[in-house]
Amino acid sequence: MAPLDLATATNQRSLGTRIDGMDLTGPLGDDVVAEIRALWMRHAVVVISDQDITPDQHLAFARRFGALQGHTVTEILHPDYPELLVLSNRGRGGAKPINNGGAYWHSDITYEAEPPMGSILHGFIVPPTDGDTLYVDMTAAYDALDDELKAKLDGVQAVHTYRHRYEMMVEAGVRPPQSEEKMAEWQDVLHPVVRTHPETGQKALFINEGFTARIAGWSDDDSRRMLDRLSQHCMDDRFIYRHQWRTNDLIMWDNRCTMHCATSYDLSHERSMHRATIRGNLPV
Repeated sequence: MAPLDLATATNQRSLGTRIDGMDLTGPLGDDVVAEIRALWMRHAVVVISDQDITPDQHLAFARRFGALQGHTVTEILHPDYPELLVLSNRGRGGAKPINNGGAYWHSDITYEAEPPMGSILHGFIVPPTDGDTLYVDMTAAYDALDDELKAKLDGVQAVHTYRHRYEMMVEAGVRPPQSEEKMAEWQDVLHPVVRTHPETGQKALFINEGFTARIAGWSDDDSRRMLDRLSQHCMDDRFIYRHQWRTNDLIMWDNRCTMHCATSYDLSHERSMHRATIRGNLPV
């Protein structure tokens, strides 16, 4: 199946919907915010088009959905707005330039005990082609598993860690080196392989290539085989939406039931984005 079209995803459970004609430069009524949140919980990915907003306006909008969470890599935070992550190959706002952060399958910050509930990303300068972002519906991926595998995964936990991934990114030149003291702050955490969404009650796979290192209590071989099997399953086209960025798109995704991955682009073009991240709770 081809990736889903956001413009047609409006009522049924599907990955993504788009909102056109909205203005986020001013305050929104509680009823409007509630409608946006309802769409977000139904579709997991919401695109709000044509938002020429400032960092202050971006943060004000994000705070309507919860308290904000920072990022552990301070070099890519906005110096004047530390609650904004700067993803820019030109180092906009004084942050360290980064060519293509997140170019691997991951859910944001699952290496912390309480991963984010969601992220809101504003693409204010985008390349004319490529540089897309892919999203996977982890609820649909779980639903498509057979009953035997669902039973096998019930109650199973996996180890999530950032250290190994970060060391790989340093070697690739996309992250700055960190002190051993800083690296030691990134401890392993345990999360369920299948989590229950705290708002919808739906189950979703909660593993990702970026930060899920192994299944707790399983042998290395059994763990790797299962994680590879689940990852391959999630990569089926029927679970994936490819977002082709337009200038001033703003995308909200539910981190509890999606994975995402940035794709490559011509680095002679600028790609600059700001991301606000909303605090979550302990996965169960």
